[in-house]
Amino acid sequence: MKMSNKEKIILSITLAGWGVISIGSGLTMAASIKPVVHTNYELSIVQRRVSESKTNEIKLKDIELEVNNPLSVDVKDYLEDVDKIDIATLKSLKLDTSMVNTTQVGKYTYTITYNKKKYNGNITIKEHELPNVDLNLKDIIIYVNDSLTVPNETNNYDFSLYIENQLSDDVKRSIILDLSQVNTAVANVYEYTVIYKNTIYKGKVYVKERIITPNTVKPEESKSPEPSLDISPSPTTPTEETPEPTE
Repeated sequence: MKMSNKEKIILSITLAGWGVISIGSGLTMAASIKPVVHTNYELSIVQRRVSESKTNEIKLKDIELEVNNPLSVDVKDYLEDVDKIDIATLKSLKLDTSMVNTTQVGKYTYTITYNKKKYNGNITIKEHELPNVDLNLKDIIIYVNDSLTVPNETNNYDFSLYIENQLSDDVKRSIILDLSQVNTAVANVYEYTVIYKNTIYKGKVYVKERIITPNTVKPEESKSPEPSLDISPSPTTPTEETPEPTE
């Protein structure tokens, strides 16, 4: 298609206008784009310690203690949540355990006084916790009228005669030995019992007749015979007769 001179002039002007617009748009975009600046920030986290609020509220413990063990004299050992009680309150507390008898099993009361107010707590004194022991009893052999028991230095039974186990002193103190069914005057087989921690153990006692072996040699036969004296006359030797002289 052949364009006229007029159309060529119009096209040239149009293209030139688009170029100016493109250049202007490019400059506008370039002007609108700003350089990006990266900035590093250091974040420091500081942990703030928040102290627990203290209190002066008094709460007492219930105490359990084995017999013959000493009581603590530190008031803090009798308090619940002792770490929450402020120091000034702790210093002003007064402990009283004078009503507690640690040598006697039972339940007792102790007191703590704070600002003239008394708080009561409980202390239980209980029996000593004994070890679990499975006892092995011996069979005893004695003779009629023999003594069955041998008391030791504390006038108690020597339990090693009846029990195979090695026993601690607290176990020995808790053992009950019953020999009431044994008659040492009559030969027979009897039972004896040992009671420990409510468990009954039974053993046997054999009472036997004592056998006496007779002496076969009589006392008179055991003596040496006395030497005998020979009092018979001794024999005489005949002698020749002397002839009488002749006249």
